[in-house]
Amino acid sequence: MNLDKLLKQAGVEVSFSPSHTINKISCDSRNVEPNDLFVSIPCSDSLTHAQSALEKGAKVFISTKETCDHFKKKFIDVIFISVLNPRLKFTKLVQAFYPKQPKTIIAITGTNGKSSIVNMLRQLWELAGIPAASLGTLGLTLSSNAHLKEDVSIPNLTSLGPLDFHKTLQSLKESDIDHLAAEASSHGLDQYRMHGAHLSAAAFTNLTQDHLEYHKTLENYFNAKAKLFSEILPDESPAVINADSPYFEKLAEICKEKKHNVISYSLTQKADFYVENIQQHQHSIQFDLVIYNQVLQNQTINLAGLFQLENLLCALALAQATGVPISTMISSLSLLKSAKGRMEYVASKNGAPIFVDYAHTPDALEGVLKSLRPHVKGKLWVVFGCGGNRDTGKRPQMGKIAEDLADKVIVTDDNPRLEDPASIRSQILETCPKAIEIGNRSEAIAVAIAGLNKDDILLIAGKGHESGQTVGTIVYPFSDQAEVLKHL
Repeated sequence: MNLDKLLKQAGVEVSFSPSHTINKISCDSRNVEPNDLFVSIPCSDSLTHAQSALEKGAKVFISTKETCDHFKKKFIDVIFISVLNPRLKFTKLVQAFYPKQPKTIIAITGTNGKSSIVNMLRQLWELAGIPAASLGTLGLTLSSNAHLKEDVSIPNLTSLGPLDFHKTLQSLKESDIDHLAAEASSHGLDQYRMHGAHLSAAAFTNLTQDHLEYHKTLENYFNAKAKLFSEILPDESPAVINADSPYFEKLAEICKEKKHNVISYSLTQKADFYVENIQQHQHSIQFDLVIYNQVLQNQTINLAGLFQLENLLCALALAQATGVPISTMISSLSLLKSAKGRMEYVASKNGAPIFVDYAHTPDALEGVLKSLRPHVKGKLWVVFGCGGNRDTGKRPQMGKIAEDLADKVIVTDDNPRLEDPASIRSQILETCPKAIEIGNRSEAIAVAIAGLNKDDILLIAGKGHESGQTVGTIVYPFSDQAEVLKHL
């Protein structure tokens, strides 16, 4: 691509008119080839990576003024361009290099619910006859009426950096897939991965303690989430916000400054989208749905857990905001399926159902256990642990929640990573004295299943859709769902 054109489209100002042609853009020195454009993003090893990229033949080098000045005299044939925010400029450059995007892109942020909502929204579009995709923790999922062209490739990643994200957008567009529902993580927003996406609407689900090992404070965590509405979502766009969140007013004020059309949803109060007369059954929920004061009585979803109903309200608001008729949405409700690892019914033992859920935060674990309680006639079992090298403060909180809300608790290993698994378990057990400690997750699941009686329910929480368990630096094959079937 012509360098001059690329820089102008990305808003990179230079005092000359470069006529060079570059092969590709990268911020990973391992992928650099001669005649590439390399963006050096500041980090503890950035000078080492920059040196490697330059030695491999990068023709254009973009970074901070300090980093550019460090290498200018040694690599005299390289074009050096200094910018204030290399990470943001990298995303803008990638977006200019891969400019094609689906016509309708929706982004959902929040601590919990993102995967379920993008999954539901994709299904609502599909049931309305619209080829669609969802993107996030579960990877890229296409609706049954959407197909990638043979010459199109999609990165096999669940947490896409800007380069792979915009490559994916272009691949979807080239395959005539014009609707995408995407998760927007706090890390991704903080690192400008989604800047450059042309959003049609955005949603906020909730914010509870998670990722404080990265963000340090809840205020920083919220500010990262809020970037979706203050920096990425175009002015005067639909902004769907959970009215039950303590952050509703604060985020609504940010949206007001951007003239967004705030659309509220709620499980507990009147809102633009809310529910009344909720009745929970073993594998379904009945309710009256209210959309902009229009009451639609006796609706049913074949999903368990009130949080799924809350996720549905968000998905319905987004579907309506993107042109799906209310009548079409209503006719689709009973056909919706849960996302993998999100209150996923796996099997049962003597009539006792076994669910797998990704709940790995205090709020999520509390929500899932409370959602299951109305279905339990016997005992409510939970098997869970906490991940290593992540926010340690949530461990005793999750122990206390299990102690208060479950009848039988088994504390086991999640993804201990580089931490001592026994130490992680002990931090949970401090507030959950009734728990049984079984470090081996497979054994923990086996013991729980063996103890089930007819009227019990078992929840296996924390890993959800994951197909591996990270111990040290090695990811071993492991699936909660497969373990359940193995031990039955």
